[in-house]
Parts: sequence; C-alpha cells; structure tokens
Amino acid sequence: MPSLLYYALVIGVVLAVPAVLTLVIQYIVLGTLSHRNSCKQKVASSTKPSQNHRVYYAGFFHPYPNAGGGGERVLWTMIKAIQEKYPFIVSVIYSGDNIDRDALLGNVKAKFGLDINPNTVYIVELKWRSWVDHKYPRLTLMMQSIGSLMLAAEAIHQFVPDVFIDTVGYAFTYPLVNLLSSNIPIIAYTHYPTISSDMQTMVSSRESGFNNDPRIAASPTLTSLKSAYYRMLAHAYAFSGSFADMVMTNSSWTHGHIIKLFDLPRTTNVVYPPCDTAALAEFSLENRQKVIMSLAQFRPEKNHSLQVEAFAKFLKEHPRYKAPESKPKPALKDILHVLEGSKEAKLIEYPLLVMIGGARNIEDEARAESLRQLAKSLEVSSQVYVIVNAPWSQVQLWLKHSSIGIHTMRDEHFGINIVEMMAAGLLTIAHNSAGPKLDIISPAIGASENALPSESQAQAYLKAPEDKNFPVGMVATTADEFAQMIACAIGANDSVEKALRSAARIAATTKFSEAAFSMAFCRRFTPVVRWLDSQSHE
Repeated sequence: MPSLLYYALVIGVVLAVPAVLTLVIQYIVLGTLSHRNSCKQKVASSTKPSQNHRVYYAGFFHPYPNAGGGGERVLWTMIKAIQEKYPFIVSVIYSGDNIDRDALLGNVKAKFGLDINPNTVYIVELKWRSWVDHKYPRLTLMMQSIGSLMLAAEAIHQFVPDVFIDTVGYAFTYPLVNLLSSNIPIIAYTHYPTISSDMQTMVSSRESGFNNDPRIAASPTLTSLKSAYYRMLAHAYAFSGSFADMVMTNSSWTHGHIIKLFDLPRTTNVVYPPCDTAALAEFSLENRQKVIMSLAQFRPEKNHSLQVEAFAKFLKEHPRYKAPESKPKPALKDILHVLEGSKEAKLIEYPLLVMIGGARNIEDEARAESLRQLAKSLEVSSQVYVIVNAPWSQVQLWLKHSSIGIHTMRDEHFGINIVEMMAAGLLTIAHNSAGPKLDIISPAIGASENALPSESQAQAYLKAPEDKNFPVGMVATTADEFAQMIACAIGANDSVEKALRSAARIAATTKFSEAAFSMAFCRRFTPVVRWLDSQSHE
C-alpha cells in the first residue's frame, strides 16, 4: 500500500500546479523585472506629471480611442477630470488605432471640444487588436472575449499600470489583471453588459435580430444549443466581472443587469455619461430647418435602416412632404451653406433625413453605403444624406439647425447622442426601450397615445417649466410608429413645439452635463487614489 508520504507528495503536487501556472503566466505576460522597468522608464521620460506628489499610472484599456463615439467621450472626459484633479497621474491609453499622441489629441479636440494636456498622456500601441476586431462567423461573443484576454495580455506586457481602468466593457480581462497582480485596482465603466437576460430571452423566444441569426431562430435545436451557450457565457461573464473593485454603469438599465451578473451592489453605481450640454444649450429653439437628424456610429445594432424605412413610410403617408422627382437633390455643401447662413433657407424646402456617424473600419463604411442604397431602393434618396466621420464643428451645425432627432437602437444602454439632441433643442424620437426609456426620455409621448400636449398645456409649461410630467420627447418601436412620431413632430404648432424643445433641454442639461459626470467620477475615483497613497507609504 502507498505510504502517507506518497499521498502527501501527490497532494502537494496537485496544490502546487495552480501556483506554478500562475508564476508561468506572470512571467510570460509581465516579462522580466528589467523589461518592466524599461517600459516604465520609457513612459516616464515621455510625460511630465506634477512632481508635488508621487506619480501614479492609470492604464485605460480602450482599443478604439479615436473612434469618436459616446464611449470615447466618456474616456476623454474621464482623462480630463483626472488631469484637473490629479495632475500627478499619467493616463496610459492602450490603443489599437495606430495614431500618435498629438494627432489623437487633435482629433479629440475636433470631435469633442476637449483640451487634453499631452504632458500626462501616453499611448501604448497594441498590435493584436484584430483579436477583438475579427468578425468570427460563429461563437462571436466567446471568441471576442478570448480575444480581449490576448489583447489585455499584450497591453500589460507593454506597460504595467498602478490602476487598470476598462472603459469598453471587456470584463473577461479582469481575472487576468488580478492574476498578474492583486495590487492593481480594477475599475470598470460599463456601457452595456456583454451578455444580458434580454439577449438570452431573444434567443430562447426564437426572435431574430442582429445577434440572433434568422436560421438559428427558425430551428428549435439550434435555439436550444445557443441558449445553452449563452447561459455558459453569462456565468463566465459574471465570474469575470466579480473581480472588479469598482464598477460604474452608464444607465439604470445597465446597472440593473450588472448588479444581477457581477453581484457587487455596494461598489456598483450609476454615473451618467458626459454630454456637451452647456454649449448645445446655447442654440436657439426657434427657426429650425426641416431636418430629421440621426447621430450614431454606423454599427449594426444602431439599426439605421429602421430610420430610412420609417422616413420612407412617413413620406408615403404624407406625400406633400415628398420632393418631386424633377427637383434635383441639393449638394451637401449647399445644405451646409444654408445652415451657416450664406444661402437662402428655401433650399431645404422638403424634409431631409440626415444620418451622421463615425465609422471604425471598412465594415462600418460599407454599412453607411448600404443605407444610401436602401434609400435609393425606397425612392427617398433625394431626401436622405449619410455623412461619415464628420468633425464635431459640423455635427454642432446640424444640431443647431435641425428640427427633429431620431435614434432607433433597441435596448440602447444609455444614448448619449439622444441627450445631445435634446440639449440642442431637437424634438427627439428614440426607441422605446432600455436607457432612453428609463433615464432620458421620461416622461415621453408614445405611439399608443399619439397625442401631443394641448396648446394650453404648452403655454402653461412655458410660463412655469417646473412640471415634471410634461413630456421631453417621443418613443417608438416599429417603422410605422417612428413614421407616426415624425408626423406628430412635424405637425406640432409653434407653442407645443417650443414647449417640447424647452422641456427636452432642461431635462438634458440638469442631469447629463460634463461637470456632473466629472464630479460623479471623481467621487468614485478618489478612494482609489487614497488607497494607492496608503500602499506607497507602507
């Protein structure tokens, strides 16, 4: 019979395996001490933080810092808040955009109007972004999650931060960071959960959508397999998220899902994302052009095609707003001249649908082109414009002069562009779900009511805008409902229109400003800085 010593040795080996594997992973990812010191020296020699305090390095895991969307506004406003309150902290951005610091910060200024001090910003170039960029034909979420691990390993190998801040939502990276060093606090700003109960419900109910192929929805067997896959992924996501030391979510909808998944109620808080509401609120509420404006990246989940379909339905049901075939389509540059005031406004005689958004890659560019083709097939192309990667100055011009805003993503986690449209005074129509429904457009006019406030209600609100029950926008779900809401907005009389614009602006500027975001973020970030101080004094 084997001796007790034999069993003791077997148990010892079994217990030692995880520790040995951990050491191997740490060595492979972190590299030698000499390598880590060399990387730190490289960052230190390229930055000039305040020397009145010990310097800390905050690593921002954000592979698309140049994308120009709402997530990037969160990233850069966060960095600006750190620069103003903690000038001794260097923001190290793990980027896969292949752009140098000065060009990147110039784009940030152009797109968001934010002046970022280059002295406390360092860019770590990532070569492996294709791991998360790749369009996997199957098991996309799992493969991209594994890809995020590879990308995080590359990031940490190139520079080990004092605090790891994930501003995209790659929760599967948290166990890796914790494994590499339990002394690196992990902060997450979550825009939306990678996997949610809503996604699982869509699959189990066999409803097709951008994340559920119609062929899978049509097959009971494939639906069962995908439901099991989603359950497994949800458990893995929940496990990974539990490693976060602090979680900020951008909306009540996201907060509810993250609480259920990560089970960190004491360290999870809603921090509404920043909007440039101060500048937008200066725009006049009157003399708007007949422009229905959309502002969202050209990603599949934004569902821009629904906007084109709704606009086509609106024109079909209200033919007086459809431009005659004999009327040539105005050039975009001429439309811009109208907005700038250098051409007569009568050039915009019929309503236009103008879709503005950022394109991250060639797939997004192709998606934008497909919208032009859809407009052509629906015979509304003469009144539809698709504008890709417009500078912030041009976006502001559209916000200043457009009459209606439209946003069609289902289960939008928040909807920062919806807030911007409301702050600018647009009559905004959004999808009746998630963040827009719970946090932003509330109270709202819905397609079921199909009734604008009366003129007497509007006059009363304009005299005393304290009425919390006055609607701040409209919500819809289908193309028919969006077309119906467009008709309501265009048909509103002057008093009702002005009251709705005013209510929208007040709601947006009192709740979602950059100042409110910076204050809320710093309130959560300060304990982390204090913890770093306590560690440095030990």
